Amino acid sequence: RQMCIRDRTSPVNGRHPERDQQKYPRSRILKAGITPMIKAAIRSRGGHVVFGYLVAALIGLLMTGIRWRRADRRALDDFMAAHPGVIVVFWHERLFAMPWLWPSRRPLRALQSTHADGRMMAACIRRFGVGTIWGSSSRSALSGLRGMLRALEDGSSVAITPDGPRWPARVAARGAVSLARMSGRPILPLSWSASACWRTGGWDRMMIPKPFSRGRLLMGTLIHVPPAPRKGGGHDTDSRDDLE
Repeated sequence: RQMCIRDRTSPVNGRHPERDQQKYPRSRILKAGITPMIKAAIRSRGGHVVFGYLVAALIGLLMTGIRWRRADRRALDDFMAAHPGVIVVFWHERLFAMPWLWPSRRPLRALQSTHADGRMMAACIRRFGVGTIWGSSSRSALSGLRGMLRALEDGSSVAITPDGPRWPARVAARGAVSLARMSGRPILPLSWSASACWRTGGWDRMMIPKPFSRGRLLMGTLIHVPPAPRKGGGHDTDSRDDLE
């Protein structure tokens, strides 16, 4: 009996299985199928709350495995007790750990978009005692600005990432400086670092600390923005340089 051994590169029904597998790896196919399902689930009624709680649980579980320096968190708590109602800024790449590091008894509200992703983040940070101001840097910008001004007037601090999806990573936009000028409140730069962390593949390459690494919470000096810029907007440039 003759046996036919088919060449693995030869076509089967007009297709090349090996070439297709190389062109479309299984991980890419799975990602293409799973990602839309997750997004659809988040957009469903109540889905953003469930996923927000799951993300909060993941953050809390991971953060407890990091050896954070306790003196850093005590210093921030004491500082906020003496300076309520400030504009807290940090780069978007440091967003992952900030809700957990913030002293929950000090009121803080963060700007979130009304889209499904923003609602999911709002549900997540609510688990750490951080409130939400609805708005965005592009849409509903005025409502977001009014909400932040009201929060500052009420004695709450507000959190802003000065870089954003439509702005290069680690380059400060004017939002925080403009809010500081309009409200008269100072800007407090915050950051954190870990001895070992992962980097995501997004525009900001977000940092996620690895379990059992050593972590530090870093606090900068207050930045006071003059109430009115010099002719030509020099104060804007100076304050943005201070942020960076």
